[in-house]
Amino acid sequence: MTGKKNRLLQLPQGTESLYLEEAYRHQQAVARLHNLFTSWGYLPVETPLFDFFDIYQDMISGREKDIYRLIDREGDLLMLRSDITLFLAKQIGLLSGSTDLPLRVYYSGAILRHQNQEDISKNEFFQTGVELIGKEGKYADMEVLTLLIATFKALDLSPRIHLGSRDILAKLFADFSGEEFSHVISLSGNRNFGELEHFINGRISADKKSFILDLISFIGTATDFENLLKKSAYKPDMQEQEAINHLLSLWAMLTELNLENHFRIDMSETGSQHYYTGIVFQGYLEGVDSAVVSGGRYDTLLKEFGFDSPSIGFSILLRKVEKLMSSDFSIPDHTALEQQDFTSAYREADKLRQQGRIVLL
Repeated sequence: MTGKKNRLLQLPQGTESLYLEEAYRHQQAVARLHNLFTSWGYLPVETPLFDFFDIYQDMISGREKDIYRLIDREGDLLMLRSDITLFLAKQIGLLSGSTDLPLRVYYSGAILRHQNQEDISKNEFFQTGVELIGKEGKYADMEVLTLLIATFKALDLSPRIHLGSRDILAKLFADFSGEEFSHVISLSGNRNFGELEHFINGRISADKKSFILDLISFIGTATDFENLLKKSAYKPDMQEQEAINHLLSLWAMLTELNLENHFRIDMSETGSQHYYTGIVFQGYLEGVDSAVVSGGRYDTLLKEFGFDSPSIGFSILLRKVEKLMSSDFSIPDHTALEQQDFTSAYREADKLRQQGRIVLL
């Protein structure tokens, strides 16, 4: 075999294949999550594997280098699916007026994107998640946050969710341009507090600057968060306080449900996607060096496709968590029948399989 042929027999860098026990484990996880989502009233959707690049170009500005593109036979530039939510938003826009709201959907599928900062060896991911479309307010936010915890429980995992608010930051930087605010979000998300201080210096009052820097560097509980607010010399205006109260009200409800231990308020958590507008969150697991789940509220994204509707959801990079799942997802023990004529073996095996056993002939 020539060196070239030998090279081509390898998988392209960044892709992967699943087989036997590993594939079984993956399929069991997907099936369990689909059953969970269905029990919450969410229905499945599937998006195309690729779509026209031009319609999404403005939405992925600055991230074009992470998108896989190709030319179709008619000469149109296409992009491979890098974020199911983005493709789903277009589909929902096309369905506007033909579906009742709120709409609850879930999805599972492969995505392709270059993520050098997260994992230089991976470009292919398996994304599963949910979207709640057409419902706003704290109860919708709580539905998604509690479903997120139920999702990890179904996988026998205990996450730590960092919960932030793009809305609070938007209110605090209301006088900044869209481009300037995007830069603030980037600096905050990267916890580059020194450069952030330099960027906003002279643009706002000293008290407000100090408050913002304390806020964005904060990670802790609601009690700690409220103490920070009390000690600050800056007093938020009505709109800023409303956004803060919304975040605190979510924490209060999580506490009533005894779920608060899964969460931390993290104001440097600005969301993994540019289109978020309200609460944002990312989830982490011990043993994984980057976020395994991300989500948030995106009340303006669907408007880009002619369907102005509030929305919130989350997605999990499922392959990242499968190695941490319990043995419940492993192939169960099987029974191998003793050597006998095939007819007798088949009948015996059929009886055992009806009892839920795995039987080898």
